[in-house]
Amino acid sequence: MNPVCFSIVVPLYNTPETFLREMLESVRMQTYKNWQLCLADGSDQEHSYVQTVCEDYIKRDDRICYRKLDENRGISENTNACIDMAVGEYIALFDHDDLLHPSALFE
Repeated sequence: MNPVCFSIVVPLYNTPETFLREMLESVRMQTYKNWQLCLADGSDQEHSYVQTVCEDYIKRDDRICYRKLDENRGISENTNACIDMAVGEYIALFDHDDLLHPSALFE
């Protein structure tokens, strides 16, 4: 039997780089390994580093999915864009500046 996969969906919009990196690391450090992180980015041009940071993390972890949106559609539509990428049995809603305890998915 395959372990359950969690799709963690995170709408991004002009996220400060420190918060973005901390959020990404908190997901990558999960003790439960069968997860997918879905990121939909509605950031404006002034915050193009969001895309750069996400693409850097994608190179290091193939469980991370990223989509640059043509425009910011608000939290609901940006979240829906994340859900469109999700393949897990469960969807976990997560904010771009939140942190997960290392055993959150395991528990």
